[in-house]
Amino acid sequence: MNINIPERIIARKAVSIGASIAHVRRDLRAVRIAATVLVVIAGLALAAAAADLLAPTAIAITLALVLAPVARGLERLGFPAGLASVVTVLSTVTAISGSAAALAPEAANLLGQAPSIAQSIERKLRPITRQIAAFERASSQIARSSPLAAARSVTVAGDGLFMSVARRAPGVLEKGVYVTVLTIFLLACRRRYTDQLILFPKTYSNRLRMARICRDVQHKVSSYLFVLTAINLGLALVTALCFSAAGIGDPLLWGIAFGIMNFIPFIGPTIVILAASVFGFATADSITHALAPPLILLALNTVESNLVQPWLLSRRIVISPVAIFLTVVTLVWIWGPLAAITAVPLLIFFHTVALQVPSLQRVGFFLGTENGQASKRVTSLAVNT
Repeated sequence: MNINIPERIIARKAVSIGASIAHVRRDLRAVRIAATVLVVIAGLALAAAAADLLAPTAIAITLALVLAPVARGLERLGFPAGLASVVTVLSTVTAISGSAAALAPEAANLLGQAPSIAQSIERKLRPITRQIAAFERASSQIARSSPLAAARSVTVAGDGLFMSVARRAPGVLEKGVYVTVLTIFLLACRRRYTDQLILFPKTYSNRLRMARICRDVQHKVSSYLFVLTAINLGLALVTALCFSAAGIGDPLLWGIAFGIMNFIPFIGPTIVILAASVFGFATADSITHALAPPLILLALNTVESNLVQPWLLSRRIVISPVAIFLTVVTLVWIWGPLAAITAVPLLIFFHTVALQVPSLQRVGFFLGTENGQASKRVTSLAVNT
């Protein structure tokens, strides 16, 4: 028995089935996007709630990646892995603590000049405030207040700062001990953890992909952080020499501050340049001396960010500056300014993983620079088409 179905009905059914499949795909895509957004929001909320634990952990991981080449060099000299890790970390902590102790008198001296700096700024801004109608009330209140009262108020603010530092000292010490111990363990056990990560997937292809991820992450992040540390040490030295040659006070303090803050992309150098502008405006007697500190820092930052870093780090980092800036702002918002040091290493880690995982490759290409991974992606698409 043959049943003849008109082709018109078959075509209509095929169209309806195709439309249903397209609707299902759109719904699944919408569900996937909504789930991704919810996961990102939940991750940000979890990161903010566990900031006291996650921020020091991220700093310890970053420090371990920085010190990995040093520990590897000691192991090649015959040191056991545990001893090499302890020597590397304790030497670094001792150097940082010694530098902080040596710079403490200069920092205290600079902080002690806060009342005179505030009075100088108030005195220099007084003509401007008198000419602007919106600030007439504020200028009249400043004019009625005596210099002694202003100095006393700034001194009280300084005492409040010291009390705030004293209250936070135990917590900072606890986090410092945690970061130090965790860094030692990460350096000592890095090979075992790497082998366990490689053997964690069940299939050979996934194990090979995990081995490539571990290799690329260790090479890219460690190389980037180690070279960036060397660049910032040189930047701190050059800044101190330039400030000393220009006759600016506390050159070593400014140099170390500029070198440390340069670990935070965009925001760190900007903060130091603005602070130098305020310091120069308050302490200098002429426009030339007032502009000398910020102009020196701006020139050094321009050379370092446009010549030195691209020359030494162009093959180690291919992350878009927009992604770096947004990550830095997010980490400062969630974990505080110190955790922003981990922004670029986290981005390099995620970018490396995304390029190896097929479902995340689009995100990896999106995070790449315009002249790097994105152009390669466009070229490959053009060849395939």
